[in-house]
Amino acid sequence: MPILGLFIMFLAVLAILRKRSTQSQTDIEERFWEKERAANHTRLKDLSRLPYITIPLDKFPIGKHENNELKIYEETINFLAGQKIVNLGSKSNTELKLTYGTASLEHLTQYEHNFTVLCQTLVGYAEKLIHLGFRKDAQTVLEYGISIGSDLSKNYLLLAKLYRKNGEPQRINELIDSAQKLDSLLKPSIIKKLSDMLSDS
Repeated sequence: MPILGLFIMFLAVLAILRKRSTQSQTDIEERFWEKERAANHTRLKDLSRLPYITIPLDKFPIGKHENNELKIYEETINFLAGQKIVNLGSKSNTELKLTYGTASLEHLTQYEHNFTVLCQTLVGYAEKLIHLGFRKDAQTVLEYGISIGSDLSKNYLLLAKLYRKNGEPQRINELIDSAQKLDSLLKPSIIKKLSDMLSDS
């Protein structure tokens, strides 16, 4: 009898928890759709004051080294220098529409895409420079990637390795500080890897 009573009590508690969970999920969904409806009725906002990213072409080793692969990366960087680039972090489409208006979403998506392509290109460019032995030039490229808020792990780790090779492992602390400011799901992973590298130095 006591066992049956405990079992019934367990089922009752389980039912209550399930009901709360279902209600909580319903509330979350309702809040999301309410936010989405509001976002879809937000008027176009001025985009001229966005934190647009400028590529410092004069600081990059563009055209300095003869290599076909480097030229491909350099052509991409030159192209992007003429485009609008914005790091929008981890903002969702709904958040972007609420902040800048529904009509802005297409433009903002393109600006963010340009940012993603730039970050990927910088890492590829630096990697090739390192492979060819141009470590100082690679460091310039990678440090620029950090300065614009790239959240690519490879950008951080390649630069950390260069600091170690240059006998400056303490500068990995600077990278950890930069990673702390990221608005990215990758932040904990990047910080962990950098901290491990610092410990091994």
